Amino acid sequence: MKKLLSIVLCKNACEDLTAPDDGAEILRLDEGADASPKALYELIRQAKGKYVVIIDTDCTVADEDFNSLLKACDEATSDILAFEGGYALKASTLKGVSAKLYTDRYGAEIYTAFNSKEIAWDNFKPFNFTTQRAKYSLTDEEKLEETLEEFKKSKAKLTKAVYSFIFDILCTRLITFYTCAMIAVYRKETTAEGLIDFDKRLKDNIVLYLALEKRFPAADLKKLREKNFKINLITYNKFKKLIK
Repeated sequence: MKKLLSIVLCKNACEDLTAPDDGAEILRLDEGADASPKALYELIRQAKGKYVVIIDTDCTVADEDFNSLLKACDEATSDILAFEGGYALKASTLKGVSAKLYTDRYGAEIYTAFNSKEIAWDNFKPFNFTTQRAKYSLTDEEKLEETLEEFKKSKAKLTKAVYSFIFDILCTRLITFYTCAMIAVYRKETTAEGLIDFDKRLKDNIVLYLALEKRFPAADLKKLREKNFKINLITYNKFKKLIK
């Protein structure tokens, strides 16, 4: 039977997951193997499925919706199939991404989007993902800044659907980043200067800068900007609930 979907597992994600259908395959690193970006790239290169889902957290499979995903993979021609909680990436488009951009699931997904023309949306939920607790890191800041720069350079060439798709991913990523950074500032794990400087550079993507104010949950981001991102205990506790 032809493979419609390859499920690529990062690091130790879903150690007990098995392919729920002959139309799907699971690719995981060998035990003790180096979980590097290069290893992720090599794993994806092995994918035989028409589409690829990259998973970096534990999850369970919802059989009925998983069957709906396989059917969609069989019938679809779009570069990306977006479903509730994730995306299936057309293997040929995904494999066209430069190896150096396979930093992690986020890198592989968003740079595939930059190379995409068509996206299809479905409301089924084939996977129930376990949310990982997010943390602030300079590495994540660098990755985010690189993709923001790519968005600024590429947005005029993107189709309307792909533009909206990438815009939503970046907004979600920015919300997580700002929330984690302010938690780290409150805990004195870092200073606010780095976030202040990042925020100033974000003005180069002014539409994202303003959208972030409208979409930011649990607090008024405009006021937080005026206060140099210093938060009180009440806001800190609200943010902790957001970052699960």
